[in-house]
Amino acid sequence: MVSEYKFWLMVSASIGLASQSLAQDAGSASEPPEHVHEEPIIITASPVGARADELLQGVTVMGQDALAETGAAGLGDVLDAMPGISTSAFGPAASRPIIRGLGGDRVRMLVNGVGIMDASTASPDHAVTAEALEATRIEVVRGPAAIVYGGNAIGGVVNVIDGRIPEALLDASIEGRVVAGISSVDNGDVEALRLRTGTGPLVFNAEAVRRHGGVERIPGYARTAALRAREGDGPHDRLPNSDLTFNTRALGGSYIGNWGFAGVSIKRSTANYGLPQEAAARIDMAQTRIDARSVIALPMAWLEQFSMDFGTSDYRHFELDQGTIGTRFDNQGWELRTRIKQTKVAGWSGSFGADVSHKTFSALGAESFLPKTRTRDEGVFVAQRRDFGKWGLESGLRLETRHLSTATLRRSFTGTSASVGAFMRPAKHAFISLSLSRTERAPTDIELFSDGPHLAESTFEHGNPDLNKETAFSIEAIARFHAKGWETHINLFHTHFNDFVFLGPTGSVINGLSEFIYLQDTARFSGTEISVERDLWHSQSWSLRSDATLEYVRAKTRRFGDLPRIPPLELTGGLNLVSDRVSNRVELVWTDRQNRTAAFETSTKGSAMINLSTSVQPLTSNEQLRLIFRLSNLANAVHRTHASFLKDRVPAPGRSLSARLVMAF
Repeated sequence: MVSEYKFWLMVSASIGLASQSLAQDAGSASEPPEHVHEEPIIITASPVGARADELLQGVTVMGQDALAETGAAGLGDVLDAMPGISTSAFGPAASRPIIRGLGGDRVRMLVNGVGIMDASTASPDHAVTAEALEATRIEVVRGPAAIVYGGNAIGGVVNVIDGRIPEALLDASIEGRVVAGISSVDNGDVEALRLRTGTGPLVFNAEAVRRHGGVERIPGYARTAALRAREGDGPHDRLPNSDLTFNTRALGGSYIGNWGFAGVSIKRSTANYGLPQEAAARIDMAQTRIDARSVIALPMAWLEQFSMDFGTSDYRHFELDQGTIGTRFDNQGWELRTRIKQTKVAGWSGSFGADVSHKTFSALGAESFLPKTRTRDEGVFVAQRRDFGKWGLESGLRLETRHLSTATLRRSFTGTSASVGAFMRPAKHAFISLSLSRTERAPTDIELFSDGPHLAESTFEHGNPDLNKETAFSIEAIARFHAKGWETHINLFHTHFNDFVFLGPTGSVINGLSEFIYLQDTARFSGTEISVERDLWHSQSWSLRSDATLEYVRAKTRRFGDLPRIPPLELTGGLNLVSDRVSNRVELVWTDRQNRTAAFETSTKGSAMINLSTSVQPLTSNEQLRLIFRLSNLANAVHRTHASFLKDRVPAPGRSLSARLVMAF
């Protein structure tokens, strides 16, 4: 059992190291230097190969160092710190990203560019089968990314790039990375190991991740005051049935040459976790996944590169009640994606490609709200960019089909998505753009064919087999500036939906559950994301930098009013004191009250949370060794995530001390 005494001892040691380094390295202060922010190339998210700071959409990248420093573990909670992203927050085990108020099938979840193929889209209590500590980086595109990834990327894309299939030869005979950590809020621990070795053109990769947490501590009562008045006080200080265990094992290898690479990997993921406040309800999950990837240089005048990504998955989980199987969820499927990157033709560069996927999904048993359903998607796309120096143009077109069938019902859809945009570079460190897109999304199996109790959402759901395609018209304006110590990113967006699909109440109750049915209406989403960074001070070895982020989205339908579970206004501010070996951060996250609610949901109070973190390289002889200490929710404040189905019953974790060791070799 991890004690707070041990954590305070480690934090004190890190502060001591930081103070000693500061005393040794501090020099005379001067004006801050010009800050130059370098972004990686976003290959998987950008069909035209644009840099992240020149994409015509909001984009954020988290590298493996930043992922190791976050105190969160679930993927949605890890990404929650990014601008424009919230989390479904269904307890500590299940958290899925929500982008600009859109989640579920409208956010495409990928692993190395291929669909994640789990059951997290079907219900918020289903965990995502990708671990943040597996990733070498995570790319998030905010806004429509349907040209490459289809209509179900109408809200954005989250791509977890995990490196299971090596793409380059090694610099040493053995390379690796170790992460080990502990946390006080749940007496939890996490371990991750990656090893790589090779001989000649062959490179092999092996990795393992384990994440364990006990019953989570919370600040005060789990239930809101209004809910306690109706149902009684309920749990206090601890969140019942919130323990979890996740395990991942993977093997992979590649053949690498001057022509490119080709590789394959196999991954096995298992999890067992409780559903908060349902004392006997647990989920036992397993997925076996095989992936193949290749990138081949093309010796042709205008064709530069061919890439192929393939994944196949066998996923199942059991929902257990008192140890007895209540419902079994199965998802078997595969996906193939191909892309050809072209060199400039008449000044235009870009790529074109095709993809096809197939899945069989079912939910059978006590919660059998969906019969066995087969879904097949096919698509082709082309995307082009022309850069004239000071300005440029970008466009894309996608055609796709979706075929869905059960034993008795069948639906087919054909969709067309298109985008066009223009950008300018009015100064050396400035980029502005305006983009328009039209995206069509076909309904999912659950939206069409569900019929039964959905206990995670406390609803009895009816699908609507007569649903039409959902069409979104989006406009986004972007401005990015960085010069003289300042860096500013501004995103303004508006999306108009025709035939927006959502769950609406009928007013009836079936077996104690409120009855809901999938409806369609005109809907509008508008909002902004603004982030500003500023160099404040620097000495010979130290620098002080501030940052602030604002994110806001407003969403409503024409006939039914405000949509449910839309994140409120949020502001984040931080100060960073950094040297070559020590990085310190203090952060304030302020969340506004959400009063703009659907008729069947309650409002959510605002909150303010303070987080502290320190990262130290304790050995001058080893720059690859780091110790990371984080104190989350310093004031033990009550925070409820409005986007969560459990917001009135499950608050965010209380004060938590965590420590991690990260070592690369």
